[in-house]
Amino acid sequence: MNKPTTSSAAIEFTIPGAAAPQGSKRAIRLRTGRTVLVESSARVKPFRAVAALAATEAWRRPPTADAVGLEVAFRFVRPKSHHTADGSLRAGAPLTPGKPDIDKLLRALLDALTGVIYVDDAQVACIWATKEYGARAETVVSVVV
Repeated sequence: MNKPTTSSAAIEFTIPGAAAPQGSKRAIRLRTGRTVLVESSARVKPFRAVAALAATEAWRRPPTADAVGLEVAFRFVRPKSHHTADGSLRAGAPLTPGKPDIDKLLRALLDALTGVIYVDDAQVACIWATKEYGARAETVVSVVV
């Protein structure tokens, strides 16, 4: 991906709430004999809906057919067990969240942005993603076209 120029479109938006990982799908056979695929996590569909809404409000144009670069910060609230009784950070508390896997978080986000920011997630040519602890659970996304 080329270095962005002044003609490049660049936006930033925040998705409120904790990001949900999109894991594997599982097959369920219905009584009719038909098989359907369902998400392994019930939190994925609501996260994708909120992400698509936030992206739609920020983008306000048709999906691009150009290459896209993303910078993503998945922020999570520290569990209470990471703090001592006086509120200070407990010795040995991890610096960054372990689970969920960043690739599964990205999979859910990329699917949510399909049809909103870009036509197909195959257009994403560059990603810089982090998982971190923050004051609130949110996902901050920067898009460069």
